Amino acid sequence: MGMGSERKSKVEKPIRGMEEMIAAGLMGKGNECLLFQKHGIQELSGDDYFLKNHEFATWLTEEINIFFSDLSSEAARKLFLEFIKEWNKLKLESRYNEGITTGLRTARDWKINK
Repeated sequence: MGMGSERKSKVEKPIRGMEEMIAAGLMGKGNECLLFQKHGIQELSGDDYFLKNHEFATWLTEEINIFFSDLSSEAARKLFLEFIKEWNKLKLESRYNEGITTGLRTARDWKINK
């Protein structure tokens, strides 16, 4: 190498398409994401709004500091899309993936059991 030549670092191409994901070991041939299989969870979509509502309500309260009851339907759906992004990037604590049976939905203390 001469004095004026610079060493170029190898930049990896982003993975595009199903075949490249399969070749990289990230996707199985049946289109299942192997990362999710490894962690024993399922990838979420907007269709899971009611299925993962307890996890979503907990995430809102603990991570965003908003109660579910304080949101309009439209705002809740938009924030659910943010929740999905975090879930699908495997950025949430394992307790979200394991399942949360109840979620704090309101700041109101109803004192029903007292």
